[in-house]
Amino acid sequence: MASDTTPFGVVDYVVFSAMLGVSLVTGIYHGVKSGQRSGTAEFLVADKSLNCLPVAMSLVVSFLSALTLLGLPAEIYVYDISYTFSTLCYLWMLPAVTFLCVPVFHGLNLISAYEYFALRFNNAVRITGAVLFALQTIFYIAVCMIGPALAVEAVMNIDQWISLVVTGLVCVIYTTLGGMKAVIWTDVFQFIVIFGAIIAVAVLGTIEAGGLEHVWEVNKRDGRLDVFTVPFDLTKRTTLVSLIIGSGMNLLPMYVSQTAVQRYMSTKSLRQAQMSVMINLPILFVILPVVCFTGMVMYAYYDDYLMPLQPAVNATFSPEFPGVSDVNPKYAPNYSSSDQILVYFISSLFGSIPGIQGLFVSSLFAGTLSSMSSGLNAMIAVTLEDVVKPWRRWRAKRTQTEMYENDIVDTVLTKILTVVYGIISIGLAYIASSFGSLVSLANTIFGTSGGPLLGGFGLGMYYRRANSWGTFIGIWVGLGLGVWVNVGAVVYADVLDEVLSFYKLSFMWYSTFTFLVTVIVGVLCSELIRCIKPSERYKKIDPLLLGMFVRPRQTHRHRRLGENKYSEEEKPLKGSEDAVVKSGSKAHAKTPDDQIAMIELKEKNV
Repeated sequence: MASDTTPFGVVDYVVFSAMLGVSLVTGIYHGVKSGQRSGTAEFLVADKSLNCLPVAMSLVVSFLSALTLLGLPAEIYVYDISYTFSTLCYLWMLPAVTFLCVPVFHGLNLISAYEYFALRFNNAVRITGAVLFALQTIFYIAVCMIGPALAVEAVMNIDQWISLVVTGLVCVIYTTLGGMKAVIWTDVFQFIVIFGAIIAVAVLGTIEAGGLEHVWEVNKRDGRLDVFTVPFDLTKRTTLVSLIIGSGMNLLPMYVSQTAVQRYMSTKSLRQAQMSVMINLPILFVILPVVCFTGMVMYAYYDDYLMPLQPAVNATFSPEFPGVSDVNPKYAPNYSSSDQILVYFISSLFGSIPGIQGLFVSSLFAGTLSSMSSGLNAMIAVTLEDVVKPWRRWRAKRTQTEMYENDIVDTVLTKILTVVYGIISIGLAYIASSFGSLVSLANTIFGTSGGPLLGGFGLGMYYRRANSWGTFIGIWVGLGLGVWVNVGAVVYADVLDEVLSFYKLSFMWYSTFTFLVTVIVGVLCSELIRCIKPSERYKKIDPLLLGMFVRPRQTHRHRRLGENKYSEEEKPLKGSEDAVVKSGSKAHAKTPDDQIAMIELKEKNV
């Protein structure tokens, strides 16, 4: 592909190097600024000192990686404009997160989202959630790293593995040095880079393609605007229903994952956390349609019947385009992956303009660095809070010794874990580079593992009768069926018409499917266990562990009046690490495990 592109110029290298340099300097600055004050609270949640705007920008770019910048235009170019309508899912998904989930997480003062499972259920559910999140995130990071590698391979003729190593090293360095503050403020800079590149490419591309009217007419002529023919079909790759509902369900697990919750907890207040989520709405309603429109621009530009066209070499989609009738997209010559189309387009048209290629490749690296740093920081928090600290408490209890925790030791451990997870991500990225299209890969990852976790949170917050074993079984059954459908779809890809219809399920419905399985099985098993084990019927649930709309009225009334008239069973927890729960023995609970023990003690007293 390099022969069909314009090589990087001096200005391009300067722009690209500046982006990497600013990211590194930001990490070094916050590492030096923290100095001796740097502890786990500073490293993981920025001492809860941030306002909503930088956190909102960080949320956007954390999930707006090269998967979006390369994958969406390729999706539109190869198929049609259907995926553009996935933007509408944010209209219901973001308010749902803001009002149903953020108040619960923020009210419990958690560092790890999966501490919630320990407080509401037990450590078995907690560890399940932490492990699934870690696996989901490390694979997602690997997929995110592929995009810049494809771009650099195209315009610099540099092997993918070199790009992967450079991306990983830069990200590991600034994440290790600066922690959450470095991650978020680097995200703000990277947001500016990404936004500028998107607008520049869309505007210049539209001019070269012949203007807005020509772009629209070409896509309309070839039937690429007819996206309402099949309103509901679970096996069709994309439909309007799957784009609005299914896409939202695929995204929802991301906004209740540790990556997002850690950002909510870095804000100064609940209101700031909720605003950081809702600010995403107008930002995404500008960025995503523009990114998708770029795919339409490319299709219109390559609408030249005199151009020699050929199928992609080792393309990640079939030239026959199963399921897409009467549509024959024109191929850009010599790309090896559908996700390289936009890179080829920019290099061939605007490579002669100093800095444009550098700006675009910088935006790809910015998106990936943001996603990777966010994921690394989140996995470190989960490992420390949900694995290391509970293990220490278990060991101290078993050996009947006093548990010793040193914040300095924990901070050093987090930095070591950053390096370890970064190396693993680089290795997985190299393997994942041959797995398929970026859009479908991302949806598959979050659909398979994110749906069951979302179901676990839903059961805990909004089904008061849910219990530990019912939820535990529901999560694992949902995960098992999700893996079964995914593996079956790959194994029987060539004979789907001859096997179970489950395997034909569109990747847009994976999260919805696994979420519903988790909830249904969780409810049924919880009710069965309540029948078998009468003690489950009388367990009291702390109101702060429930969603705002299912909490006892007394909780809201007394909170509004500023009174403290909870019954002994309904006294709310005051946080995760510093909570103090009073009992008849005047014991103090400073950890989630201690809180659980105190709640159980109160139940016995009742």
